[in-house]
Amino acid sequence: MRRKRKIPIFTLMIATGVAMFVFSPHFWLYDISVQGNLQIDAETIIELADIGETNFFLFRPAATRRNIIENHFIEEVNFVRTLPTSLQITVRERFLSGYIEYLDGLFLYIDENGRILDIRSYMDEEKPIITGLRFSQVHLGELLSVENPNAFAPAVAYTALINRHNIHGVSQIDVSDHNNVRLRLYNIEVQLGDLTGANEKILTLREIVEEWPTIRQVRGFLDLSTLGSTYVFRILT
Repeated sequence: MRRKRKIPIFTLMIATGVAMFVFSPHFWLYDISVQGNLQIDAETIIELADIGETNFFLFRPAATRRNIIENHFIEEVNFVRTLPTSLQITVRERFLSGYIEYLDGLFLYIDENGRILDIRSYMDEEKPIITGLRFSQVHLGELLSVENPNAFAPAVAYTALINRHNIHGVSQIDVSDHNNVRLRLYNIEVQLGDLTGANEKILTLREIVEEWPTIRQVRGFLDLSTLGSTYVFRILT
């Protein structure tokens, strides 16, 4: 029979010493920084990461990433470790685009793709409420599944464009008829038609808002549904 090779005691002592040093508090991830966050504070992200007294070499990126993206405002997370104790967390966020009224006075917070970011009892930013979408189920972190999909595309597209072009005063977007989308700008009802030329229509709306400083004081009807023609505005008394 072959004899088992004995590991010298000196080698065992060295290996044990190295292991004790490597897994000692000298390599705990103490220095944690966050970048890329524009709306969620660093403390919240670090708390979500739930790193605690984690050793540099035992850090589990996949598990930590899952912890962080439990906040659906966070879309992507990456990590960079630097010996001996540093961890940099880089996030890419999703941003609120609009609201959808839900049950018992609740609001769905959605992003520009129609993904549900949160459900709250209040609206904490000036964003439009989308009406006209029919749905029966809601799943946080997922795209809203609607029963009238033809209305979903104009809902998210027009909402995203209004945010992208920084137009204030839009309180509602009605997609009940996806071929005749309407929005409420202060006290003016704006008819947009379908999705054809959506960006041009919203740019025209922005120009009107910028060139008309007293627009808040006017009640009326604005037709932007036909591209390439002069828009029609009717004042209501």
